[in-house]
Amino acid sequence: MGKNKGKRSHTKHVFVQKKYRDALFRRIFNEKSVLLELYNALNQTDYDDADELIFYTIDDVIYLRYKNDVSFIVRGTLNLYEHQSTLNPNMPIRGLIYFGKQYESYIKQNNLNIYGKKLLSLPFPQFVIFYNGIEPLENDKDYMELHLSDAFICAESNHLTTNAAPRQPVVTTDMPVSDIDVPDSAAQNTSSPISTRPCLECTARVYNINYGHNQELMARCRTLEEYSILIGRISSKVRNGIPLEPAADAAVQECIRDGILQDFLTKHRSEVVGMLLEEFDMDEYIKMERRDSYADGHVDGLAMGLAEGKRLEQLHVVHNMFQKNIPAENCADLLDEDIAFINHVYSLCQMHADWSDEDLYHVLKEK
Repeated sequence: MGKNKGKRSHTKHVFVQKKYRDALFRRIFNEKSVLLELYNALNQTDYDDADELIFYTIDDVIYLRYKNDVSFIVRGTLNLYEHQSTLNPNMPIRGLIYFGKQYESYIKQNNLNIYGKKLLSLPFPQFVIFYNGIEPLENDKDYMELHLSDAFICAESNHLTTNAAPRQPVVTTDMPVSDIDVPDSAAQNTSSPISTRPCLECTARVYNINYGHNQELMARCRTLEEYSILIGRISSKVRNGIPLEPAADAAVQECIRDGILQDFLTKHRSEVVGMLLEEFDMDEYIKMERRDSYADGHVDGLAMGLAEGKRLEQLHVVHNMFQKNIPAENCADLLDEDIAFINHVYSLCQMHADWSDEDLYHVLKEK
């Protein structure tokens, strides 16, 4: 394959920003050598010429929101990589539209004749989503698939019925993207009831990249593993009540010290922290902390009733923020709670460092 150094293809639409992880993910993997490392890890290949990789991106799209995606062609494959912190079941629909526009652009750029008698050669599509949201994938698995055909309306209204059961999302452990079943020509030419064979399909392959998942994939791509560690450390600190700026800065410093994304973070430290401060939504972590705490409080406090359980989980959050040296004013603001109440809880925590959440609850209940 010939050299394509510096070559970058584009289609043209309108941009909408998404959450910080997407921007940071794209920023890290926007370097050809790093992106090729990720491609090799997914496909278990060993390509070493980064100049073979051609970025093939949508510049700005408002209705598709694809600005933060990574799209590229290498060795006859058209790849769309996207990072998400919230799993979206409609990604195959977006993928269908995206790939349609990309192929349209590819055909025009290469002067291909779709009306001719010769079968055209198009790059093989691969759609991969890297997910590290709070909610686990089904059964806490490492990998799952989303299919466009799951969105299709049943054809019963057109008197086209089928006995086939609706397909559920495929959930497995780590599976390389290269494991793609391509039916042979005989199978493709075998007739079947029209209602069981939609003429369109798009499969989004979802990899859980929260730290601890997909360890074989992480071992093949050290950059992805280090990205996972960085995000995990930031998320853990924020969930434990540390405000975003010190949480992000501390996590970045720790990673630099531990040799994690060391070169990238040393060079772009202020830029990384700035992206986090601008785009990170702390509410998700406060909600998760409240939910997790409530679950514990509800189990321990079933006899107390729902109101008592909620109070116990609230005290757990306040107690945790006190232990993390979060100022009372910040705690009150984050929890939308009265400052006088927070100050009172903080004073009890100060005087009784060995008290548990239940101790705080019982003392406050008596007053």
